[in-house]
Amino acid sequence: MRVGFFTDTFLPQRNGVVTSLLSFGTELARRGHEVHVFCPKTNVGNINGIEVHSYPAVKFRPYPEFKIAIPQGRDKAPLLDVVHTHSPFTMGFFGGRVAKIQDIPRVSTFHTLLSDYSQYVSRIGKPVLNLISWRLCKAFYNKHEKVIAPSMALKNLLKSRGIKKPIEVIPTGIDVGHLRPINKTLARKRLGLGDDRIFLCLGRVSHEKNLDLVVRAMTDIDAKLLVVGQGPAMKKLRKLVEKKKLRKNVLFKGFVQEKLKPLYCSAADALIIASKSETQGVVVAETMACGTPVIGADSLAIPEIVEDRENGRLFKPGDLKQLAKIMQTFEPTGRMRKNARRTAEEYSIGKCTTKLEEFYNAI
Repeated sequence: MRVGFFTDTFLPQRNGVVTSLLSFGTELARRGHEVHVFCPKTNVGNINGIEVHSYPAVKFRPYPEFKIAIPQGRDKAPLLDVVHTHSPFTMGFFGGRVAKIQDIPRVSTFHTLLSDYSQYVSRIGKPVLNLISWRLCKAFYNKHEKVIAPSMALKNLLKSRGIKKPIEVIPTGIDVGHLRPINKTLARKRLGLGDDRIFLCLGRVSHEKNLDLVVRAMTDIDAKLLVVGQGPAMKKLRKLVEKKKLRKNVLFKGFVQEKLKPLYCSAADALIIASKSETQGVVVAETMACGTPVIGADSLAIPEIVEDRENGRLFKPGDLKQLAKIMQTFEPTGRMRKNARRTAEEYSIGKCTTKLEEFYNAI
């Protein structure tokens, strides 16, 4: 099968969409499918058997990590069997035009709640921007044959927001072979970490991730917090750490290579994710694959993976006192770690790609 992924974000940027593209694309290519990625300008031409086609792009000033592509030559796109769009912007609409010209099915994955990103455009008029963003989504996704949601919670939300097309739940798969438990003592030694209790925040450091709540919760806790990642909220977060006099307790590790991820996940006592807008929470499954429990906000997709007191803990979104109390007393048990690994195995890239293949074959 010849599959075309159309996306407005790709390498060198790292986020959930890029993770999904690389995970599914690599596994589809390994299974003998022909995979093409159409994206904003990048130096990557081919990766893991995926053919990359990039187009001129300009930075989106309110959110510099994001680029607006200016696609050209839709009649020169290679012949495909299915167009799979991953965002409702210029590359998504470009995919739609390619599908129309080639007369092939067009499907899309809904990755991101655009309403949560309105703060990057303007801090005033948020209700209006939210309304506009959902109208854009309705107009875009209702033009596809089918839609993919990475979680049941998101599927239900999309239906309530007027997405009329059939919606299939297919989570982004993770590499449970690479992401495996490593002895905690060994992992900490290799990372130069001590015997303190360690909490982990892993992924993009952006405002909608609510990392400031986690930092505030650290105020009276005898532990270390590792912030692993980069993003537009980094400056604000560092200022908060200085203000709260937490420089010795909150350690910024920046972006780390994929090969180091199992070490950081295994070294931690728990991952903390305070986001209210996780459409799947790939990082939750990745961390659990290393046998590490997750303390997560009881919002959207997170409670579909985190089962309170079984493989982690849940707290009311935005509840600083409850989060701090959980962190104060949290001790990961052997049972919790085993349950975390068992949960992650249900999100293996093999199982999820088989679901995607069946989805493509059905259309």
